[in-house]
Amino acid sequence: MNNFLAYFAERSFLARIITIMVLLIGVGSMSILKLQELPDIAFAEVEITTQYPGASAQDIELNITNRIEKELKSVQGLTKYNSQSFDGQSYINIELDEGYDIQQTVRDIQQAVDRVQGLPKDISNPPLVAQKSTSSFEVMTFGVTTALDNSELQNYVRDLEKKVRSVAGVGTVSMSGFTEREFWIEVDPSKLSRYQLALADVTSAINTRNLSLSGGVVESWNSEQRIVTLTQIHSVEELSNTIIKVLPTGETVRLGDVAYVSDSFEKATELGMVNGERAVVFTVAKSANADIIATIDRVKALLEKENQRLNGQFSFPISLNLADDMSDKFSIVTTNGGVGLVLVLIVLSMILKRAVAFWVAVSIPFCVLGVMAVLPALGMNLDSITLAAMLLVIGIIVDDSVIVAESIYQERENGKTPLDAAKSGVQNVIRPIIASLTTTALVFIPMFFIPGTMGKAIMVIPITVIAALLFSLIECTFTLPAHLANSLKKEEKKKQKEDRFNGVIKQYQSLLARCLEWKKSVLIVAVFALAGSGALLTTLKLDIFPSETAKYIEIYTEVALGASLKQVRKAHSVFEETIAQLGESELVSYSMTYGSPASNGLLTLTNFEQRDRTANQIADSLNEKLKDIPAINFVKFTVDAGGPPPGEPIEIRVISNNEIERNHAVGLVMTWMKEQTSLDKVTNNEQLTDPQLQILPQYEWLARYNLTVQDLATTLRIAFDGESVSSTWIGDQEVNLRVLLDEEYRNIERLKTTKITTPNGVKVPLNRLAKVQEVQAPRELLHYNGDRQVLVSAQIVDEDLGSGELSQQLSDALAQQVGKSVQLDIGGEAENTSDTMSGFLVAFPAAMVGIYFVLAIMFSSLLQPLLIMAVIPFAVVAALMSLFVHMQPLSLFALIGVLGMTGVVVNNSLVLINRINELRAEGLEVMDAVIKAAASRLRPILLTSITTVVGLLPLAYGIGGTDVYMGPMSLTLGYGLLFSLPVVLIVIPCLFTLCFGHKTTK
Repeated sequence: MNNFLAYFAERSFLARIITIMVLLIGVGSMSILKLQELPDIAFAEVEITTQYPGASAQDIELNITNRIEKELKSVQGLTKYNSQSFDGQSYINIELDEGYDIQQTVRDIQQAVDRVQGLPKDISNPPLVAQKSTSSFEVMTFGVTTALDNSELQNYVRDLEKKVRSVAGVGTVSMSGFTEREFWIEVDPSKLSRYQLALADVTSAINTRNLSLSGGVVESWNSEQRIVTLTQIHSVEELSNTIIKVLPTGETVRLGDVAYVSDSFEKATELGMVNGERAVVFTVAKSANADIIATIDRVKALLEKENQRLNGQFSFPISLNLADDMSDKFSIVTTNGGVGLVLVLIVLSMILKRAVAFWVAVSIPFCVLGVMAVLPALGMNLDSITLAAMLLVIGIIVDDSVIVAESIYQERENGKTPLDAAKSGVQNVIRPIIASLTTTALVFIPMFFIPGTMGKAIMVIPITVIAALLFSLIECTFTLPAHLANSLKKEEKKKQKEDRFNGVIKQYQSLLARCLEWKKSVLIVAVFALAGSGALLTTLKLDIFPSETAKYIEIYTEVALGASLKQVRKAHSVFEETIAQLGESELVSYSMTYGSPASNGLLTLTNFEQRDRTANQIADSLNEKLKDIPAINFVKFTVDAGGPPPGEPIEIRVISNNEIERNHAVGLVMTWMKEQTSLDKVTNNEQLTDPQLQILPQYEWLARYNLTVQDLATTLRIAFDGESVSSTWIGDQEVNLRVLLDEEYRNIERLKTTKITTPNGVKVPLNRLAKVQEVQAPRELLHYNGDRQVLVSAQIVDEDLGSGELSQQLSDALAQQVGKSVQLDIGGEAENTSDTMSGFLVAFPAAMVGIYFVLAIMFSSLLQPLLIMAVIPFAVVAALMSLFVHMQPLSLFALIGVLGMTGVVVNNSLVLINRINELRAEGLEVMDAVIKAAASRLRPILLTSITTVVGLLPLAYGIGGTDVYMGPMSLTLGYGLLFSLPVVLIVIPCLFTLCFGHKTTK
């Protein structure tokens, strides 16, 4: 090993070539790396979506959701599944067991869905099975507005959608507020009766007229020709002239005689709006591995080109642009990284020679660009989490370079030649360097095994860190010694810096000697300080994704049942005015998708540095101002912190198939929540209802007239929503032909007298065959693992309270009061937080066990590893205290910072104890060995810690911009290292002396 290290130390030219090569390859790789919001990962989740337009939530649940869930019970490898049945759609979300073959489980789910029997025959599309991935996340939202009429807008956006889909990097495009073109056939029942016709005659005539069939091939001596029967409808005139019946008198009854035929659009169920203007809202998701910035730039270029081509007839306000977010993140990392690098250079040059400081600083770009070079080979791109990991490793990789450089520098100061100093310097510390890199890697390796969606997302962190550690090892052993040997050749020994630091060393030796004399008192004080700080940390709030610097606020509103879209928009006039009053300093844009009775939207804020209020303060202010608008029943502004959807702050699943007991339990839960002054906006998913017509068939009369319930359902669907009986193609556009009753018959009173034609031609009024009554039915029905559930949720108004604590209080208070068949489960934010924390509670102890065994092997001792690791609890408490002092919650990335910090502080302690053992092996007594080792390792320990801290502080305080991920991570890593210094320099020597002071060296 020593000969191997000496070989590279002697070849400074080779070292420079390796350094330049790594830097150039890294820079080249940056040009091909894609910038993304999140890593490209496929989650262990599958969603099944089934569209059934016009069907109620109850219809969807009975005829679609229940049937699919029945087949899912036969599939192995499912952890749990939730379903939503609402108007026109069934949605089932399945979490997969990662212990099984994920792809095989997905195939089994598809086969189970294919086996489903009894789905409605008129269902628009079969159930769609898709595995969830980050590539399906939206990256851009923009609106299309115009002063032209709605038909012009709808026709234009359809063409625009095709152009956006063709843009390189665009995956999927969806539109809100868009309605497809349709030919409407509004039938007048009185005219049907006059001609002795039924609705079935109308639909049959349309289907017969609208055909495109192949009739085979006619052959002749010279050629062959294909026979095609082409009778497709291309205009409302053709449709209106469709013959339904020929009367005995010879007169023809055409469709136009019994119905009004028009070229229209499907019935609008939602209305788009951007910045107060009516719009069709486009939501764009990028394709897998596409560069987010390049993709959005291409879309923006297309919109600019369209604006010029159409002379400004249409405008394209952008309400969501994640390319800006990624540019900001990249700018934050580069700016703060640059500031940190300058500070690191200043600190190093103050203590080490400038040449030494320069080559130590080179280790940062060497390792960072080295990681950039291997990312494409690992199938990874640059995303916000990978950038955060890059920042994390900057502090770690400098430490190893400092230790090697300091060792070489000391050897040179002891009189050795530059080359010999480089050889012996790296050989002296190679064992602790390898051990420290191994222990640091062990800290992050357990993150591979954190379960769930979050585990998949942060898997790039250990990959990035381990790659950086490998490059750090290469730099410390192969290139840095050669660089330093060459640089020190031309320099004469200078004592100024050594003498200046010698004063610090002497003062430290004096302080350490006194502490060692009073080692028990020092340890008692340290333990009490640890316990006291730990007690303060019990008040630290847990918030996996803090929203302090967030810039997006999600909007949800509800209005009176049965309101038309026009009434919904009118009801939100004060709402829109209030949002617009936020001003340019806070508001970038906002968009809404209005529906009846529920509407959703997104409010985009300026960057955190540009405004005086946080997103939470703005959301709370809007909630307060808009809570009493008469026309709006419910308003909720929720801050999007940037992570996966966490759910509601307080969310309780009430699960039971017993309707009476379930409803009773829901009432108990809501009453308990409303009694808590710390909670607000208590609701449940079944409170939002729709007015529906409930048909009670009179089976005796149906039997008499040889009719079925299906005949009733068909009549009702045509009466209110209409039925798409056929479709035709006009160019590349598919146009549905929709049959429905004339508008004056589309009400409950006229419906009762509507006549249904029996198979024998008899006209029977509907009110004889069935009773029709108006009821209020839930808009959404939920299942949990196949059982009915109701979600009861609330917002927390007291910021000092956590969601997990309140949820547990509720569960404990009501566990004995609900029915035996009822299960109360904690969901929402508390559940997601618990899942994430449970992963860390497994990962962290596993890392500690791994570190212990590595150190035990290295030191051939069971006790010394514990002494080295004794610094960890002090460092962890110091890191968490930084959050407490800065009044920040404990977040996911703050925890990741704590993990990274434990690896670094263990390195400092390891280097110290390793040197003590070397001196004891040379014959020194324990006390002398401790003092001399601590003095000799003071400079590298101070340098490693201070350089890491100064490199991270710019980002911790947002000097070059604030980031919700990287800020807390920098804070915990930086301050954890800073305040663990006294522990490493004072407490660890006292502990060593206490444990081994009675032993004598033989």
